[in-house]
Amino acid sequence: MCMTEPSAEQLAWERTCSRAITSDTVWKLDVYRAALFLIHCARADMRSIPGLRPEDKLADELLTAAASVSAHIGESYGRWGMADQLQFLGYALGSLRETISWYEASRDRLPHAIVDDRQLLIARVRALLLGYIRSLRNKRRRAPRR
Repeated sequence: MCMTEPSAEQLAWERTCSRAITSDTVWKLDVYRAALFLIHCARADMRSIPGLRPEDKLADELLTAAASVSAHIGESYGRWGMADQLQFLGYALGSLRETISWYEASRDRLPHAIVDDRQLLIARVRALLLGYIRSLRNKRRRAPRR
């Protein structure tokens, strides 16, 4: 699998998403769909840890960081100004990097293979997000000055 291509698991998950989500234009962005899939995975992973309650710090921090990625991508997509878009995408990148840390913190409670798979998913989202940021910056450079 190419790092920028969605996994079969993600594609299957996408087919289960509500039309209320998929009909929004932000759904067209691969990075947005991958970030939403990351939330799905994080929730499932936290549910799989025996005895872990949703209010436990590990679960709370991981789910907050993972959810923040797609939330900030969505927020950026709704902004008109390029500077605002880039600012929110920067927040998404920060949250994504925080998610790496929380998955590493869960390594003693989740199977290593799961953590490794999630780190690959995070790397894929990071590559897509950095590409999106780069394309917006290039677009800004090419835009005529007013």
